[in-house]
Amino acid sequence: MTRREFIKASILGAGLIYSGVWVGACSQATVRKNPLYVPSDQGGLLSYYIPSNRFNLTAKKAVFEIISGKQTNMFVYTVEENGKTYYNPIIVIRSGKDFAVNFLNLLGEESIVHWHGFRAPWKSDGHPSYAVGSGTTYSYPQFTIIDRSGTYFYHPHPHGRTGYQVYNGLASMIIVEDEDEDSIKSILDLSYGLTDIPLIIQDKTFSADGSLIYNPLGMNGNMGFWGDTVLVNLTTKPFLEVERRIYRFRILNGSNARPYRLVLKRGSENMRFWVIGVEGGLLDKPIEVREILVAPGERIDILIDFRDANSNDILRLYSLNHGLVDMGGGGMRGMADLINREFEILEFRVVSDTTYDRDIPKSLSTINQIDISSAKTQDVILGMSNGKFNIDGLTWNSSDPLADYGYNYNNKDIVIFRITNNTAMYHPMHFHGFQFQILSRQNSPKVIRDLAIDQYGRMATDLGWKDTVIVGPNETVEVAMDMSHSFGEEQTYLLHCHILEHHDAGMMINYRVKA
Repeated sequence: MTRREFIKASILGAGLIYSGVWVGACSQATVRKNPLYVPSDQGGLLSYYIPSNRFNLTAKKAVFEIISGKQTNMFVYTVEENGKTYYNPIIVIRSGKDFAVNFLNLLGEESIVHWHGFRAPWKSDGHPSYAVGSGTTYSYPQFTIIDRSGTYFYHPHPHGRTGYQVYNGLASMIIVEDEDEDSIKSILDLSYGLTDIPLIIQDKTFSADGSLIYNPLGMNGNMGFWGDTVLVNLTTKPFLEVERRIYRFRILNGSNARPYRLVLKRGSENMRFWVIGVEGGLLDKPIEVREILVAPGERIDILIDFRDANSNDILRLYSLNHGLVDMGGGGMRGMADLINREFEILEFRVVSDTTYDRDIPKSLSTINQIDISSAKTQDVILGMSNGKFNIDGLTWNSSDPLADYGYNYNNKDIVIFRITNNTAMYHPMHFHGFQFQILSRQNSPKVIRDLAIDQYGRMATDLGWKDTVIVGPNETVEVAMDMSHSFGEEQTYLLHCHILEHHDAGMMINYRVKA
């Protein structure tokens, strides 16, 4: 599909979706700001929850006050234990521990939970073929957490309704701990909810009465959903008071379609910060940056040393024009403003000095590189036809959710996926079941070229172990994956775009790995 055809298809069906008003956290007008909601372990929204054995997770309807004085009907995951109710809990679990969940669906429609980033057996992965109806429980077969420490993600995965259910509230984090995690917490004196803080970034649109509006843009929703209000931890116009010391922030892009090009600003100055982890855990060493790009589904862990600022300074986490969707001009102007606009996400207020004297360590972990000397190569072509994005010309067969699309591998295969995007829109491609390493980028758009840190065109957020990779318009990205597993039977996993409306419309295929 050409750029002109893409723009034409996007205009069709857009109707009066975009109001032309940019509100909430995106406004730079003088408005009252709200304290960022920071989780605790005492129950409540986004509270830290440590499961001791099999636990019950319920998805149901709820009402929250997100906009002051207004009630918003949403969906929420809940856990009730020991007199506490956890809403969209941040699950904290140790690598090597068993993980077992009974999922009760009370949404009024089908759903299932995907443990995004986990190397789990496919029957415990949240494949849409296991979606259960309302009033029904799916008991996930128990499995052992074999993943490294890091920030993971859980959300619904019923075909055709993932975008709607995530948008309406069903999304949260999982934190996996191991010895590397213990080490950095000790070295930097980090504590959950105090100096180790999740930042779940989402964009939504609210009506005047506080209700959510969900209208994906373009024909077949092919632009995805782009909201006009950005929330962090479900907080509008958030600020956080910080001390002059090092903080860790676990960034999750929980938006349906919007990428964030993040900078840390003091006035017009872009301040430094450090990338220390991606989806599959800690990097081998911190990487100093002044800008990162975070696509839907990606998690990026960063350190900010507020000793670079002075007491009473104001710093802002800001999102620049990402440049990953070429909107053109003319009738697309309103939509282009919604999609490409720059805005503030979170304000930091440096309120006090401390005697803190810790330094960022030079080494964080060990990353063993995949040996690709005998790897197979699999071309993956991202395209568009009949108004829908596809993979190798194929779209999801909803009448046969276990359809064989021809991606079949043996246990222990090493595969290089060469992903080429032949469309005018970016796609964050997510593999279930295994993590991968990004080898190279070619023909990258300017924003990615500008962030490249090595001769392979990779960004700081491309290093380490990944499960989601941004593929820009006309770009080719190579990733290496080790298909080794010990699950005892053939596994059926998914490859799909993590713009949720894209995979709801069929930009998703199965791939199989033999026992």
